[in-house]
Amino acid sequence: MLKPISCRLLAIDEGRQQLSLIDTATDTFHWTLDLSPYPLARDLQRLDARRVLVGYDRGFFELDIESGRVLAACARWTDVTAVRRRPDGSTLVTGWNLDGTGGVNVLTLDRDLHLAAIARRDGDYVRLMRTTPDGTYLLCTNDHILETGPDLSERRRFAAPGFEHAWKAERLEDGTTLVAAGYGAFMVAFDAAGNVVHRFGDAAQVPAEVDPFFYASFEQLPNGHLLVANWQGHGPDNGHKGRQLLEFDAGRQLIGAWSAPQRISSLQGILVV
Repeated sequence: MLKPISCRLLAIDEGRQQLSLIDTATDTFHWTLDLSPYPLARDLQRLDARRVLVGYDRGFFELDIESGRVLAACARWTDVTAVRRRPDGSTLVTGWNLDGTGGVNVLTLDRDLHLAAIARRDGDYVRLMRTTPDGTYLLCTNDHILETGPDLSERRRFAAPGFEHAWKAERLEDGTTLVAAGYGAFMVAFDAAGNVVHRFGDAAQVPAEVDPFFYASFEQLPNGHLLVANWQGHGPDNGHKGRQLLEFDAGRQLIGAWSAPQRISSLQGILVV
């Protein structure tokens, strides 16, 4: 039997275009922000004790975690899919055709949000981007993960059968690369050589009530557990489908699940706060 999940997290409901601060232990929604002024929000990054960075189609905004108040916004583009603030205060903005040349871009903005650099490569699809400790970029490009240099020159690829709109890849401290397979509806871990070492969370490995449909964002917890958002489709009426938030233990066995079917339609982005 799956146990309840107990955490405090920011959650993007793509189906209803809302962002909420939730305590899953008590099903408390502390606040909910209408994202219609900030369409297609996908990315979340904790900046400090007070603020979070939220990436959306036209750019990004900074949010006060406790109140849900938007503190500042930058809206300059279309088709932004990921944003990351770096320790030096610069911001990386990833998306398609951001420079008007029809490819995949990562833009670098300085601390004052002036454009400092443009990187481009051919391509027509990208979702989340993460940097690695080696300074490379992990770009989710549909059926494979592309690891590049800051100039977007290819270093290597990670792929597994079933990747479709792969959503997020992250390099862990031990060198493992963890990937959410999108419509493949599974998680996979690659070793440092790019070999699949663990595939977990697919329909054959979890109870039917979970109904894996699209694995989107995930969060690695300090105890080695993993939280995964199980997105269930576009639109406002998907709350009754499957379980929305899944918890896997350090051995990658599913141990917990949580849903708020009356409040959330399709959970996509998560950030534990």
